[in-house]
Amino acid sequence: VLVGPADLVKDLAGDIPQEPDCSKIDSYPDIHFTIEGQDYTLTPQEYILKVTEFGTTQCVLGLMGAQFPPNFDYFILGDVFIRKFYTHFDKANNRVGFGKKAAL
Repeated sequence: VLVGPADLVKDLAGDIPQEPDCSKIDSYPDIHFTIEGQDYTLTPQEYILKVTEFGTTQCVLGLMGAQFPPNFDYFILGDVFIRKFYTHFDKANNRVGFGKKAAL
């Protein structure tokens, strides 16, 4: 899940419901993040999670708003983001890098 400040998430998600209609996934917009000048795009097939319990499937928005301290405008880029983009944690240089994953 992607987690960010509630007001930013509201702007980013727009009219996408918290429980999107699974039959309309293709109609939802892409979500774009710009990090250090590089654009990263998630399609609705990537940010809408299909959850099946007891034989019933429902869709859930993989984007959640939370209350953070004032002026906190960062996102927690969870599994929805990391599943698509290779993430390199460079502890020695105190930085994180992202890249497109190679096709298998």
